[in-house]
Amino acid sequence: MTETETVNSIAMSFMSAPVFMVMDTHEHTYYMTPGPENLTVITMADYLTSVAEGKEQAKGGSGVLMGIKRVFYDLISLVLSIWQASRWLFLLMFGLPTLIISFICYSLCCMEPLDDIPDEDEEDEEDEKNCPYDAPPPALTSESLPPYDSLENSPVKSKEEKKQE
Repeated sequence: MTETETVNSIAMSFMSAPVFMVMDTHEHTYYMTPGPENLTVITMADYLTSVAEGKEQAKGGSGVLMGIKRVFYDLISLVLSIWQASRWLFLLMFGLPTLIISFICYSLCCMEPLDDIPDEDEEDEEDEKNCPYDAPPPALTSESLPPYDSLENSPVKSKEEKKQE
């Protein structure tokens, strides 16, 4: 592991050289300079003094949140290192399983079932057996309907009158 990879692993970010980092190994925290562009001996001494006095804010630690962040950083850095090492290996490891899982999800959710459809010949035979009519019902015309006026003037029968009939 090179020095830049070590610093990246500790800070859980991707940085380029030059980097100035102060690490507290007892508390698993680190301190980073805000701008490594203008590092001189005087600015480094001032920064180390402010870290020793506690004026700078520490980053990192060993808490649960940092553990979760560490897992995700390790996963992302692993995927990126595989991508940088070999694109074909990356496609084989991630592309092929993704393609297979996508095809399975598509098959389960979007395709129509073909096994449940009965044959058309069987449907026609069943319809002929269950049909109570030999011919279709006659079409309704205006002549076959009673006039509207006769329906309005007809008395409404109660349930008792209907029972007596």
